[in-house]
Amino acid sequence: MWKGTWKCMGVAGLWVFLIALPHLGPKVINTCFADVMPPLATLADDSSESSTERSPTTPGAEPAEPAPPPLVAPTPDPRHAVVGSFATIHLENKLGKTLSLVQARVTMDGKQLPAVGNLRQDDDRVLFAGLVSPGHHVVNTRLTCRGNRRVFTYLKDYQWDLRSDEVLTVPQDRAVVFTISAVRNKGVNIPLDKQIGIAVHDEVVPNPFSPSN
Repeated sequence: MWKGTWKCMGVAGLWVFLIALPHLGPKVINTCFADVMPPLATLADDSSESSTERSPTTPGAEPAEPAPPPLVAPTPDPRHAVVGSFATIHLENKLGKTLSLVQARVTMDGKQLPAVGNLRQDDDRVLFAGLVSPGHHVVNTRLTCRGNRRVFTYLKDYQWDLRSDEVLTVPQDRAVVFTISAVRNKGVNIPLDKQIGIAVHDEVVPNPFSPSN
């Protein structure tokens, strides 16, 4: 009799427990079944273990860095190549000892080049050196000269103002050396105001900056 009674009470208690189980919360459920169900391995743990097995490393060694990509030599840009025509403009004093070149002013295509003052005898000064467009360029020269007082005292107050307008022609992909010279015109029958002149000489040479040379 008591055995059947305990059995009925056990069945009734189990029903009560099952009905109340959803209202107890996750902490109580985990506590109740902690000793019944074994712990389950997570997917992250499996992945890390399998990754460790696939890539064994030496204890204490740092992981090897990936090899850098091979270096590739840069290809030069043809737009950066120096091409075109080149011109050099010189000024020289060929007056000799009796005359002095006091001042020189030269322009090319209306642009003022560096002014020169008191250029010594047989001295040469480069006024311009650079790339220019092929074709014709106008060069204007203005010179001021005086007599050397230490040689001829009667020329100390005499001044020559000279002017020359020349055309500098530069061929395609070539270089031109353009020389302006202050010279003295010697001769017994040459008047005093004509004894000084401007001589111009140009020479076409290979362009040192052309890729074809």
